[in-house]
Amino acid sequence: MIQINKKQTKKSTTRNKNTLYCFSPLVMIITFVVEIALAIYTFLRIKPSRIKNIISASLVLLAVFQLAEFSVCGSYSSFITDVSSRVGFVAITFLPALGVTLANEISGRKNHWSSALVLLTATGFAVFFGFAPSAINNSICTGNYVIFALSETATAVYSSYYFGLLLITLAIVFVMSRKQKSKVRRNSLHWLGIGTLSFLVPTGIVYWIIPSSELAIPSVMCGFAIIYAIILAFIVAPQASSAK
Repeated sequence: MIQINKKQTKKSTTRNKNTLYCFSPLVMIITFVVEIALAIYTFLRIKPSRIKNIISASLVLLAVFQLAEFSVCGSYSSFITDVSSRVGFVAITFLPALGVTLANEISGRKNHWSSALVLLTATGFAVFFGFAPSAINNSICTGNYVIFALSETATAVYSSYYFGLLLITLAIVFVMSRKQKSKVRRNSLHWLGIGTLSFLVPTGIVYWIIPSSELAIPSVMCGFAIIYAIILAFIVAPQASSAK
């Protein structure tokens, strides 16, 4: 998610093709199918609640990003590549905001001001990525994962937003789980925290082992997020939706 030049791209593409096959286009489309199936399962099997709606939306957005990546890798049209990249970024932009909102809902803090604030902020970024002409400079499929090239300023601001909200989600989980009298709510918050860490920690490890993967953090992070999706669908959704 940083500005890159052709020399950097060529070098990182050659090396990464030999190291991270777990983020190939085939895996992208398989992940899309799994996440859509999880979204349908959650929507149909979990009783109606705001928590179910938030989780279902999160699963759909994760799937949309995978489909957008696959489209970037399979397209020979610069227009389709641009549209797919924008759709993908709009999708993932709402994910950390929904994480904060979900943590608040599970905690019993319905309609909390922080939920409205982060969703409004996410909408602002979504409009930027959806319509600003220079929002995404380039999108490159390495055959392994997708590199999205943003300007240095956009990268810094967006990264602060994204990782900042993930840390806020973990902070809410930590603080509010200690205050919960309901064991179900407490366990649901714990699992939400575990789910969030399930893609943050592996992404950090990949970046530590292969520093060049910094160019593809959104792709790598959302690849690992299938673990998060499974935790949301099979543990957090049924538990939290039944909490009193």
